[in-house]
Amino acid sequence: MDHRTDRRSLLRLAGVGALGLAFPPLLSACGAGSSGDGVSNAGKDLAPWPTHVPFSGPTPDAPGDDSGVQPLFLNYPDEVVRSVHNPVGDGSDVTVVVVSYGAPPKPVEDNRYWQAVNAALGVNLKVTVVPDPEYGQKMATLMASGGDLPDMIMFTNLALPHAAEFVQARCADLSGFVGGDAVKEFPNLANIPTYAWKGMGRIGGKLHGIPLERPVPANSLFVNRTAMDAAGIPKDWTTEQYLDAMRELTGDRRWGVGWFKTLFGGLGGITYHAGSLGAPNTWSVDGDTFTSTLTTPQFEQALEVMRKLVEAGAHYPDSLTVSSTDMQSHFHNGTVASMNDGFGSVSLATLNKVDNRFALDLGRPYGPQATPWRGPGVFGHVTFKKADPARIRLLLRVCDYFSAPFGTAEHELANYGVEGEHFTKDAGGIRTTDLYGQENNSLLPTKYVGTAPAVLYLPGYPETAKAVHDWQKATLPRSVRNPATGLRSATEAGKGAQLSQIIGDGIAAITFGRKPPSAWKGVVAQWQQAGGDQVAEELAKEHAANQ
Repeated sequence: MDHRTDRRSLLRLAGVGALGLAFPPLLSACGAGSSGDGVSNAGKDLAPWPTHVPFSGPTPDAPGDDSGVQPLFLNYPDEVVRSVHNPVGDGSDVTVVVVSYGAPPKPVEDNRYWQAVNAALGVNLKVTVVPDPEYGQKMATLMASGGDLPDMIMFTNLALPHAAEFVQARCADLSGFVGGDAVKEFPNLANIPTYAWKGMGRIGGKLHGIPLERPVPANSLFVNRTAMDAAGIPKDWTTEQYLDAMRELTGDRRWGVGWFKTLFGGLGGITYHAGSLGAPNTWSVDGDTFTSTLTTPQFEQALEVMRKLVEAGAHYPDSLTVSSTDMQSHFHNGTVASMNDGFGSVSLATLNKVDNRFALDLGRPYGPQATPWRGPGVFGHVTFKKADPARIRLLLRVCDYFSAPFGTAEHELANYGVEGEHFTKDAGGIRTTDLYGQENNSLLPTKYVGTAPAVLYLPGYPETAKAVHDWQKATLPRSVRNPATGLRSATEAGKGAQLSQIIGDGIAAITFGRKPPSAWKGVVAQWQQAGGDQVAEELAKEHAANQ
């Protein structure tokens, strides 16, 4: 069997996207220069972060905390409350561009969910859905055009070259509308935690978007707990116990480890191992000095663990070339016993695909001084085209509605649809119908226009919800954030392809035994000389400016 793969697959194996390295520039938007100095926050007057006013909602079965542990709900609230008390829209059209990871939505005239959302908002949402494989090129075309823009444009965390320059030149500055106490005009936006705003970051000192919040955990190790229990594998493990477990779970057409290409180039394998072994999250900062995690002995140890997994044959044979969808299917059906994936895959959709074949859980870090890596706290953000203040406020009210928190009528409509048509309620909570499978906020991705801070609620799977909550309590207090989150580096944006290739090729060569582990120091030196050191200097300036 041929296990060769292309360079992009190797880059994704290496997790270079997770290490803050960009892919090559597609355009120079709006005539912006390549330096990116205009979007830097250094030397600029900084808009204040929006004041955080938490929603006082239903009491959870177990609370969240400041480390990122989510509130746990084993049951749906008996009563929901309203969080939006005034009209949202004025009957006008609102044009929106969003990414999609599913099939196209049914047209509005045949889509009860779309109709209900329009009626609740008092607008006519005209949604352009861009399939994920086309997203980068479609956004490049949109940003390069000089024509009229949609009212709202959703940006994912994908590194689109010169997107910040485009947003600064063509999209509305929202600082005066949501900065500081101004956000209180939009209570559901005020409920968005500060870490999400910081994860989005400022552009030229200003706030140009509304963040789409995501829980704190970064890419996580999803595990088949049933198979692990049968093999006597403990939840808390050492490095050797982890390696032994992956070997033990391999055999009879089953593999311990499933690797695959993920959305932003971050396989997650290297980040899970680096965090387990105590490596800093992408960068460490001492004062205003940034040091890359690539230079640490803990990162080298993570490479060695991955190399041992390859030597043992514990990873799925076609793991470099298989699609993420296929690898997820292999995990759901038990072909692989563990898989790195984004924490957002802790979802009802995933559990329905597992279909009770096994108990789903998350694997804890295995090192004695683990530093589990946190994610940026956002999936992306929404920007608005420039308009008069009244129009901007209308668009903010639309985002505010979709950002309504768990336990509200607005959240219920946005996330589950119309009661009696898309879902019902019983003692077990929300029960979705067949119609929900055809009409929901993934097929019509309103969840990328606004989203509430996520709670841990998995209707029908209370034991999984409790297991994930226990994992969070055991893991997140030790977790560390990437100090570069929300900061900007012109070199990173301009030389991302070159830097990514150096790291991706180096990790792949060492992991698959084409070069010895001692070759890593040369890889890091090459990366530093090619621009890595310059990225560190630029991040330091940005960090100092954002204090």
